[in-house]
This record gives sequence, C-alpha cells and structure tokens, in this order.
Amino acid sequence: MKKFTFIAALFMCSFSAAFATIIKVNVSDFQFQPKTVNAKVMDTIQFVWKNGNHTTTSVTIPAGAVAWDRIMDSAHKSFRYVLRVAGTYKYKCTPHGVIGMNGTIRVTAALSAGLSDITLSGNDLQAQVNWKTKTAADIAYFSVERSTDGNSFREIKRILPSAGNAYSYTDNDAKEKYVYYQVKMVDKKGNAEYSNILMQTRNVNDDKLVTSLSPNPVSKEGHLLLQFSAGAEGAMRVKLFTQTGKLVKEVSMYATKGINNGHLHMGGMPPGTYYIVCTLGAKTEKHTIMMK
Repeated sequence: MKKFTFIAALFMCSFSAAFATIIKVNVSDFQFQPKTVNAKVMDTIQFVWKNGNHTTTSVTIPAGAVAWDRIMDSAHKSFRYVLRVAGTYKYKCTPHGVIGMNGTIRVTAALSAGLSDITLSGNDLQAQVNWKTKTAADIAYFSVERSTDGNSFREIKRILPSAGNAYSYTDNDAKEKYVYYQVKMVDKKGNAEYSNILMQTRNVNDDKLVTSLSPNPVSKEGHLLLQFSAGAEGAMRVKLFTQTGKLVKEVSMYATKGINNGHLHMGGMPPGTYYIVCTLGAKTEKHTIMMK
C-alpha cells in the first residue's frame, strides 16, 4: 500500500509538472513587467533581465514557500522560481522598491471544474471575455474583473454557472486604450481559481504617451515616477532640460506593450522649472516639471 501511495503521488507530481507553465517577468529600469501575475501551483516564474542593476527579492510569501533574493544584472540575466505553494507572493527590487519597483504573484490550485481557454474578442466599442470549464459542478460563481493598469482589478460582472461549459461576457463600458481582464472562478467551498490576465488594445482619441507624472512638484529626494503606454516592446527616451534649454539628463526606459512604469532621478537638481521630452517610436511629448 505504501509503495502504491508513493507511485500515485509521484505520478500526480509528474502530471502537474507536465502541464505547468513558464511565465516570463521582465526586469528593467524601474519595473517588473508584468507587475501582477496569476499562476497555478507548479508553474514557474522566469525573471528575465533587460537593463539596469536590480534584484528580485521575496517580501511576503505563503507559509511553506521558499524565500528568494537574486541579483538581476548583465552578469545574472535569468532566474527561475517554481511556485510550489498556493497563496500570494509579494516581491521587490531591494534598491528600488521604495520607488515602486515591486510585484505580485497570485497562485491558486486548479479547481476540479477546470477553468480554461480564456480569450478576448471585440472592437473599439466593446470587449467580449470568453472562457470554458470542464463541468459546472461545485461552481458557486464567476467574477469577471477589469483593470486599467493590469494590477488593480475590480469586479464588473458576477455570473452563475449554467448547464453548458462555455461562458462569455461583453463589456461595453471600457474607455481606455489598454484594458485588462481576468476571470475568477469560485467554488461552493469558497476556493478560488484565477485565469491568466489578458489585455485589449483599443483605438481611442486620447492616445497619450505619458499618462501620469508624480509627484509634481518633485520633492528634494528627486524621485519622479512616470506611467506611460507603449504599442509594442521598445524603449522610451527621456530627456530632462532646464528652463533655458540645457540638457541635464537623458535616460532610456524599457517598455512592453501596454501600461509601463518608469523612474527619473532628479536628486541634487536645483529648485525650479524643468522640462522633460519623452519619445517612443513616432510619438514625442513635452511636460513641465517643478523641482522643490
């Protein structure tokens, strides 16, 4: 009996590993991208270095999970971590966590109903979220959730299980260029399973490159945080000028498709008015920055 139990456990581990997914997280100045990831137990997170000198360091992890602290730079370009325990993993870049370079991995065990095949379809006026299950048994409900940054989600529709195994919901209320969706399946015991996160790109009139600059005025510590959008993987050039037009700083910010986060350090700059010119592809924008 013990031998049979061992073989069965070994088979289940091998079966889970065979269907595990490798999820890539890019590490760059100054963001983990994607910042928020949904995963299943036994999936692998692969951190991939793009630029800068960073770390990936666990902050809070589920009980029983193994902590990590790895350098990410030109000599350490990749690190893999297997998610063996369900729960929420919070991590950061040690030198840059104070300016928002952190990430979240939400890990759930696959429920017996089998949430799968999430897809997005639609147009500039609506998005249709589609998903499937193997069975409707034991499902309490589905929560369709939306986000404008890929990190903070809110429920937009709760759907009860039906006799069929295919589901969809059409969202007519999203207005932003990039909109993110996920589906949470909850069983009758309260256990939850999350789908992966999908992004829809819409053609909208308000097609800004830089969507947020904060704080402005910049405090004496000199940390200016930028949120910007990109239509494809690339790099945004950021130039900082004085009020008289003198170039005082130039940096490159790595970008993936969707919403990105960057950081410009202005520490040591004299108080006054500055201008930043941001260029990504064919887009260029100029913004006024005040330094305290």
